[in-house]
Amino acid sequence: MSAPKHPAVKINAAICTGCRACSVICALSHEGALELAGARIRIEKHLPDMDKRPIFKPIACRMCVKARCVAACPTGALVQREDNGLVVLHTMLCDGCGQCVEACPFHAIWMDERHGVAIKCDLCGGDPMCVRYCSPGALSFSYAGENESGRG
Repeated sequence: MSAPKHPAVKINAAICTGCRACSVICALSHEGALELAGARIRIEKHLPDMDKRPIFKPIACRMCVKARCVAACPTGALVQREDNGLVVLHTMLCDGCGQCVEACPFHAIWMDERHGVAIKCDLCGGDPMCVRYCSPGALSFSYAGENESGRG
């Protein structure tokens, strides 16, 4: 039996314009309203040099093959599915301790201050809305091993 394919949103920060359409559609699809605090993808803005345009970096869960957040979670709220490697967050089990946040080397899981629990990308059940609505094409859906780099 072959190893499961690990799905993830692949990010090409070099072409991200910072429009935040990904965060908006994520919030709308998960919260039913324009509540950006509920978005499972964030855009960080970096100003490397005042004479150059800002660099925008989308941040979303990479669905790591060896997910440190899962290992750090003391309540079992974070699990990694054996069939496809998807890292799943069960918010009802989350106690808000933040150990998963500290464990993620990519800062791709954070605390939802509104509800006191962790929040992360869930790939929208396999059809990520952020990918569908990213006009510049900075986001794509892929599986581990398909031209990837930097996954944990």
